[in-house]
Amino acid sequence: MPETADWENGLRETEQVRLAHIPLELLDHHPGNVRADYALTDAFCRSLAAEQQVAVHVVPIPDDHPRGEGEGYRFWVTKGNRRLAAARHQQLPDLLCLIDLAKAGDRAGQFIDMVVENDDEFRRGLTAFEQAQALFAANEAGASRTRIRKLTGRTREEVAGAITVGRLSATTRRAVQQMNYDWTLEDLALLAEFDGDEDALAEIHQRVGWGHKVRYAVEYIRTERAEAAERARVRAELEQAGIRVSDDIPSGALTLIRLADIVEGFDPDTHTTCEGHGVFLRSRGTPTPLAYCTSPERHGYAPPEAPEAPGACAVGSAAPAKGNELERKLVIEGNRAWKASATVRQEWVAALLARATAPKPVLAWVARQMVEMPAPLRDKLTGARHTTVWAKLAGTIDTASTAMVRPGRLPLLALAPIAVAYEHQMTVPDSARYIWRHDRTGAVSRPDARAYLSLLVELGYQPTPIEQAVIDGLAYRGDAPAEELEPEQAPDAGEPPQQPGAEETSTAVPQDADACADPRTDPDAGDGAPYPAAA
Repeated sequence: MPETADWENGLRETEQVRLAHIPLELLDHHPGNVRADYALTDAFCRSLAAEQQVAVHVVPIPDDHPRGEGEGYRFWVTKGNRRLAAARHQQLPDLLCLIDLAKAGDRAGQFIDMVVENDDEFRRGLTAFEQAQALFAANEAGASRTRIRKLTGRTREEVAGAITVGRLSATTRRAVQQMNYDWTLEDLALLAEFDGDEDALAEIHQRVGWGHKVRYAVEYIRTERAEAAERARVRAELEQAGIRVSDDIPSGALTLIRLADIVEGFDPDTHTTCEGHGVFLRSRGTPTPLAYCTSPERHGYAPPEAPEAPGACAVGSAAPAKGNELERKLVIEGNRAWKASATVRQEWVAALLARATAPKPVLAWVARQMVEMPAPLRDKLTGARHTTVWAKLAGTIDTASTAMVRPGRLPLLALAPIAVAYEHQMTVPDSARYIWRHDRTGAVSRPDARAYLSLLVELGYQPTPIEQAVIDGLAYRGDAPAEELEPEQAPDAGEPPQQPGAEETSTAVPQDADACADPRTDPDAGDGAPYPAAA
């Protein structure tokens, strides 16, 4: 007889518990089961169908329990009624069960078990980061992605994201743990792009603290860095061509665009040989080169002695700016935020249009839009299907698919071209970046943009700060919360709020402000006037 190991002497065996695979036809929900909603998600059901990994607890049904005609149940489930419901949904043949004979006659104990088994204080699920670590470890231990997907019920993208998250560096893991955020595997996977990048992680941390979604914080940083990379590329090309590049327009210089307006016969394309030729390239924002001349008098320019009227700018002088440096930064931040918001929003809209059933508000909103026919629809509805935005948001919708669609999805098909018309007009035209501003006119009016964004919010979309400003009819003052704004940035406490729905206008900028705009302080001055081709 083999010798008993020391550790075996400490085992406590019981004859009151038995493990067995029991056919579903012998299992029934406990008659006192208190769970009202089994929450049978696709992932949960797929996991159960792939491999039953957690045993349900059952007790034998008392012999004196009244049974219905043809009822052959032999066991009640005391712990695992959700798993039983999912097994029935998936039409599984049996379940792994722990038969608890000790609780068979303890009716009170059976109800207490239901509480203990499902109490959030006693059971705590793994965080998204912990799940990712576990799935990554499983993959490292030899489990294929297919096996992980089948056993956990997760999608191919979720498994890939979890494995990506598992590879994050210790620096990124520490940063994640310091952020007070309800992480998902999808959110964590976004950080792989900035793994070990302390500056980017610090900015994400700050924006999460402001209440931003990680997806928007990531897109904002991407936009900011894409601008910096493009700016560096443009600067390098200009310098390689032997062109002087400055971060500011030298005092007394005049842009070639202005010089052509006031000097008859002046040709900007031939100016590159002038010793005063240079190019201004903003240190932030859109990298639009703006050519200037430091010696405009060589071309027949003579500055006027004084402005013609109080407040007017003298042509060729150091023109008064539309705003101070703070306003310039705000416009740059706003343009960047508007662009980043569009990327995040369009991902959400694409998911909305892919739903099997339309939310209730959609049909009424679509009908109202068709009756009112606002400018975005008048301008782009008929050509919506031929835009790049259509491919991004509704590329799977075609004439053949609409013939077989279920009635509950039809309102989404009607919404698709309308949403594409709005999204195109709010992102593609050059003037789309003016939509959020009070001092410019964009491709879509703020009231129309407000109506569209308000619908998305009603359907569950979480707007970014700049989108919320448009919805509220307020001026955008940056992504930081009001309490963190500099005193000059904070909205004027004595200024009455803009009434939502009212057409915004601004008297702060003169009608001919562009004529006096100084590129040194106005981020939009010179936009749309690229560097001369001959340069």
